[in-house]
Amino acid sequence: MDASINQRKKRAMERRYSSEEVADIIRLSLQDEGRQRKDNTVDYDELLTIAKDMGVDSEQIDRAVHLLEEEQQTRDKETLLWLRFKGHALLFAAINLLLITVNLFSGSDSFWALYVVFGWGLFLLGHYAGLRYAPQFVEMAMQRTREMVDNRNQGGNEEDQVLFSTSDSMGMTETTGMLSVEDDKLLVEYQTIDAVLGVLKTGVKVTEIPLAQLSAARLEQKLWSSELVLQGKNMRVLANAPGASRGQLRVKVNRQSLAAANALLEAIHSRPAASDDNEPGSQSAD
Repeated sequence: MDASINQRKKRAMERRYSSEEVADIIRLSLQDEGRQRKDNTVDYDELLTIAKDMGVDSEQIDRAVHLLEEEQQTRDKETLLWLRFKGHALLFAAINLLLITVNLFSGSDSFWALYVVFGWGLFLLGHYAGLRYAPQFVEMAMQRTREMVDNRNQGGNEEDQVLFSTSDSMGMTETTGMLSVEDDKLLVEYQTIDAVLGVLKTGVKVTEIPLAQLSAARLEQKLWSSELVLQGKNMRVLANAPGASRGQLRVKVNRQSLAAANALLEAIHSRPAASDDNEPGSQSAD
């Protein structure tokens, strides 16, 4: 018995161990000690003692600890991103199941729910591909979007700008922006963002609308929000405005922009009416 033990010790003293083997040996030894102490952890001082016995200085330990913390933060971020994807997938399944049920029991001749499933499914697939192959890009895009939204909200205290938002009929995209008056024109600056993930989809776009080409403007007070409604003299006036339909633009106004919205209405109502020759797209007679 003693001879076999001595032989194992002799073989252990003669061989050299790789860094991976050293890490495994230390881990196993700590586990064995942890069973006796009912604890499988070491504090910073014990860590330095172990490192000193292995010939590693304290600066190397500090760098290693910092790298370990960064890796843990990265894993936490990835876990959060995958949890959001699971929420997106559950929302996709629940809503599309409801739409398919409504489609089947409504007696419709066309299976219109398939368009929603296909369109949203492509977007869900893109979400998965982004997390699978470029999670850093997804996190960066979401962080950038949050920063832009925060900056836009912080700028909402300016008296001459109206912050607004609008979404498409399916709720897949949300457009946010601001309205302001410059040189007898209504300046519409906006950006379209994915409403499910918050990932930026377009750059900032600008549309200029002559105030004199607006036939009506009003602010409608809803139970939980306020809507600014602009009516053009023809459908061409608001053709490039986000969310415009049938010559009318309807957007939700942020609460902090209500005073600016009323000032905008006064500016529109005080402008002289334009002649038909000045309307966008009209042709003058010879």
